[in-house]
Amino acid sequence: MRRRFLNRAVLENAAVILALLVVAILLANVIAFVASRDRLPPETRLGDMDVGGLTVDEAIEATVARLREPVVLRYGDQSELLRPEAIGFQVNELVARLQLEALIAGQQGLDKLPAFVLRQTGVPARIPLPYQYSDPQLRAVLGELAARYNREARPPALDLAAGTVTPAQTGALLNLGEAAGAVLTAMSSVASRTVDLPVDILPLDAAGVRLLEPAVLERLRPFTDRPGNLAGVFIKDLRSGEELVINGDVAFSGAGWLKLALVVEAYRAHALPIPQALREKLGGALAGGPAEINEVLRMLGDGDAQLGADRVNAALQKLGLRNTFLAQPPGEAVRPPSVVTPANARSDLKADPDPNAQSTVAEVGVLLEMIEQCRSGAGAMLLAFDGAFSAAECDDMLALIAQNAFAGLIAAGSGQGTVFHRQAWDERNHGDAALVRSPGGEYVIVVMLHGQGQLDWGETSAIIADVARLAYGFFNQEMPPAPPPLAGPPPP
Repeated sequence: MRRRFLNRAVLENAAVILALLVVAILLANVIAFVASRDRLPPETRLGDMDVGGLTVDEAIEATVARLREPVVLRYGDQSELLRPEAIGFQVNELVARLQLEALIAGQQGLDKLPAFVLRQTGVPARIPLPYQYSDPQLRAVLGELAARYNREARPPALDLAAGTVTPAQTGALLNLGEAAGAVLTAMSSVASRTVDLPVDILPLDAAGVRLLEPAVLERLRPFTDRPGNLAGVFIKDLRSGEELVINGDVAFSGAGWLKLALVVEAYRAHALPIPQALREKLGGALAGGPAEINEVLRMLGDGDAQLGADRVNAALQKLGLRNTFLAQPPGEAVRPPSVVTPANARSDLKADPDPNAQSTVAEVGVLLEMIEQCRSGAGAMLLAFDGAFSAAECDDMLALIAQNAFAGLIAAGSGQGTVFHRQAWDERNHGDAALVRSPGGEYVIVVMLHGQGQLDWGETSAIIADVARLAYGFFNQEMPPAPPPLAGPPPP
């Protein structure tokens, strides 16, 4: 009986203690609830500043203090510090206070006590930061940055005298509208106060190698300013197809260049391997004069040199080279027939071309381009002569042309490039035509200088080499050194 009373007493005591504990807990929560009613709920954010648990005054003071720090503006690799006062930026404390007090007022009713006791915090409050700034001041700051750092697109600058190349540079233009928004976003943030300013990149003019024209014309000027002198230049970027053409459709004497046409016709008429005797004669013609050329023409014409010349011309016509021809075998005593072409029919620009062998700088350049395209299994030669050419044949053609041991003119100004070239000259015409494979690009370059009187190789060789140096500098961003001028003529 006594044991029963003891158990009952223990239970009653435990109940009393539990009741007192519950009351204490409730009382503690009520006290905490009352104490927290003037503080912001946990995870409340004013802008991106966490102000949970702070009073309104503390929240505003902490936010304002953090937003007084400067913002870093980055324009490319340049950095500037922008202080908020420079654009009149400041937190609108009155609006912020009203928003925060409204949030606190919403949690003060006793109906919120159960949720507080049960630690049901609800969705964290996100209050947009109210601020004000001076738009004219912001625009003035960005305009000053743009004036300092914006730049125009700039082509490469080539200095022949100094032997230097200033690389091309794309343009840069600060996007003022996007930049203003990005600056304000950073100014109103405590987490990210660095702005990578939005900059529009302005590409170079698509003119490509035509950007070389002023420099080339300047180098030609001492020669072309003399009455009766005329220059032709053709430079083509074989990757982009862009061209620089100066007097490209003027007829020039081109006996040396017609040797390239002999090679093309020989490979058109014969499959690989072409007869060894013909290949040897072609090598002799490339290095020799009229006698060696006529030997090849006779082999191409089944013993008739004129027929060989006619077949060479037919191949050129089929390739669309209407201004390039060999009227008759060189060295003939008779007057060659008059061949009229669009180039030699011009009345405005005359270079007194040899009536027997003519071409233009553009057509010789295109012929070299065709051979290089054929070597890669493409281009006009494969289309015009279905099955007559192969990539291997065109590669063999270039190997034959590469036997030219003369290293002056274009080759002398082409730095580390691999040069396949063919010179053409007489007393009043000095020229060279080349396919250049260089580290920075593959291109064709042709230069012809025509004079009123006999030309001086010391002058003309320096001009041709300098034009080649300009082309090489453009493609490779470095200028080869100036070679010594020639003291006399190159091989024929």
